[in-house]
Amino acid sequence: MVRKNVPIIKNHSPKSRDATPQSETILEDKIIYAMANTSVILMSMMMGLFTQVLGSTMGAMASGMAEAIGGKEASEKVDLEIKQGLPEIDEKMKAGISDLRKEIYAQMNQKRQELKMVFSDPAFEVGPKIIEKYDFNLPKLTQKLDDDVLSQYSKLLVSEDVRFAKMFKELTEWINSLPKPN
Repeated sequence: MVRKNVPIIKNHSPKSRDATPQSETILEDKIIYAMANTSVILMSMMMGLFTQVLGSTMGAMASGMAEAIGGKEASEKVDLEIKQGLPEIDEKMKAGISDLRKEIYAQMNQKRQELKMVFSDPAFEVGPKIIEKYDFNLPKLTQKLDDDVLSQYSKLLVSEDVRFAKMFKELTEWINSLPKPN
C-alpha cells in the first residue's frame, strides 16, 4: 500500500495563535472604555450643570440690570435673548465634550503599553464587571461609544434612572478606589 503525502493542515486562526493576548487585549479595551466613558459622562454632567447655572445667573443679572434701567419690558426682552442663546452655549459644550471624548480615547490608546502594566492589578477588572451586570438596551460602557450613545447614558443620569444611578455610583467609587500610578 502506497501512502500519499497528505499535507498536515494546522489551525492558523487568530484565536488559536493568540488566545491569551487577545483575551488580555479585550479586557484592556473594556477597562479603558469603562474608565473613559464614565469620565466623559461625569464631565458632561458637570458641564451641563455649569451651563444651567451660568445661564440662570447671567439671565438674572442681565434681566435685573435691564429692569433697573429700562423697566419691565426691557427686562423681559433681555431674559428672552439669554434664553434663546442657551441652546448655542449647550451645543458648544456638547462639541467640547465630543472633542474631549475623542482626545481621551486617543490618549488611552497611545498609552496602552504603559497602562498594560497598571491593568495587571485585579482592581481594574471590577469596573467592567459592574457594567456587565446592567442592561440599558444601549451598547455597554465597556465599548468605544459615539456621542449619541454617551448622550443617552447622560440622559439616564439626568432623568434619575434608579438602576443607572446605582451603576454610575458604583463606577465612580471604583474609579476613585483604583491604585494611582507612580
